[in-house]
Amino acid sequence: MADLPRPHRDPNSGHKLRPYDETRMDPPRRSDPAPSGKERFTGDTQPMNIPPQAAGRDPSRRNTPAPTGKERFTGDTQPMDIPPRMYDREAEQDYDPRSDYGIPDGYDPYDPPRRPRRRTGSQPRPRREEYCPPQATYFDDDQPRRQKRRAAPQRRRRRRRSSFGGRILRGLVIFCAAVFALYSGVSLALISKLDKVSDGPRTVTTGSIGNAQYTRTVLLIGTDSRDLTHERGRSDSMILLTINDATHEIYMSSLMRDTYVEIPNRGFDKLNAAYSYGGAELLMDTIEKNFDVSIDDYVCVSFTGFAGVIDAFGGVEITLSDEEAQAVNIILQSEVNELMGDDPMSDFLPSGGSYVLTGKQALSYARIRYVGNADFERTSRQREVMEKLMQNAKKRAVQAVPQLMSDALPHVSTNMTTGELYLLSLRLPVAVWYDIRQQQIPADGTWAAADVGGVSVLQIDEAANQQILRDTAYAAHKAPEE
Repeated sequence: MADLPRPHRDPNSGHKLRPYDETRMDPPRRSDPAPSGKERFTGDTQPMNIPPQAAGRDPSRRNTPAPTGKERFTGDTQPMDIPPRMYDREAEQDYDPRSDYGIPDGYDPYDPPRRPRRRTGSQPRPRREEYCPPQATYFDDDQPRRQKRRAAPQRRRRRRRSSFGGRILRGLVIFCAAVFALYSGVSLALISKLDKVSDGPRTVTTGSIGNAQYTRTVLLIGTDSRDLTHERGRSDSMILLTINDATHEIYMSSLMRDTYVEIPNRGFDKLNAAYSYGGAELLMDTIEKNFDVSIDDYVCVSFTGFAGVIDAFGGVEITLSDEEAQAVNIILQSEVNELMGDDPMSDFLPSGGSYVLTGKQALSYARIRYVGNADFERTSRQREVMEKLMQNAKKRAVQAVPQLMSDALPHVSTNMTTGELYLLSLRLPVAVWYDIRQQQIPADGTWAAADVGGVSVLQIDEAANQQILRDTAYAAHKAPEE
């Protein structure tokens, strides 16, 4: 079938002409009656060689109602093989032949679709289904097939609800960590206030007692000096403080100052003379040589530091006799008040009895020598003050921290490093609950009074005292109580 020319505008009306689909028939004329079912396609037809007719429609008649069923088929029909025609909009024909193919009534192919009316509340609104376009697959001759893979959906992890016991355990762990951090901070703050000195030369380090892992020994030295940085003074008291984890005991072994011993490179002399000759290092060498006790650490406390520690813990409760109270007043007036820079007549005790002694009074009480059994009772009073001080430390450790940092610890010196002191402080919370024992060295029955060059001394049995130390302070098992 040859292509026929299609005009763009109607020559009569001048309106634009719109091409029609080739598969559609020309609209029938309204003047003719509609044929019946048998006569439908038996009327006059349009020959194939007739040029297309022009027919159109007026835009002003857009709202014209669609023809009824009877009016649709009143004219001649258009055969299916007739070439497409152009329809004028101003023509009378207003019939759409697509009605024969199931087009609904009132449909105008030239009118744009109208928006449907909004549904009222009584009518349910249809659910809108989202359109998901299919995933396109691309093929390339030079490259392998590429397909977009969808990420696997991630499963949401269900958060497990912890049990009541788990929450309690977690709370305890957090609480213990907070307490440990607080204790460590306070310990390091106190350690920073100590006067840490370097070790001097040592000549004797062959002591065999005290090398066990379950013991820790520190030599406590009390001097009669006011300021350790300017003067060494004399060793007024010497106590071996031993922490024994095997027997859960703290032993305070007082060394008698008049003990006649051999001082390395100095010959024989009193024990307290070793500190005057060579300081803490020579004193540790002397103890290690004569008593076979391994000592590497010491803490030296002056008069001022000792009194400051007692005051920081609220004093110590001591029962004194009338003779001891009078001796305390004498020492206060002649020595201690002068060293502290106070009035010589201050802090006197009226008489014997039970008192909570201040730092200066406790210091004077520990220095009494001529009441009772001379130096033996003197060392006993020193151990009594130390024991009372340890008991108060359990009750007033927190309250004592500020005063310890300001008044006491600056007057205390040691050769231990910060790390060693911190590790030792970690043992104290457990060690304060150990049983406190005390003894004197030389022990009773192992010494004899002697006069050497006009000086009263104590000659001792070294082997017996070494065995006593092994069986008590450095024992591997706790001795049965008598």
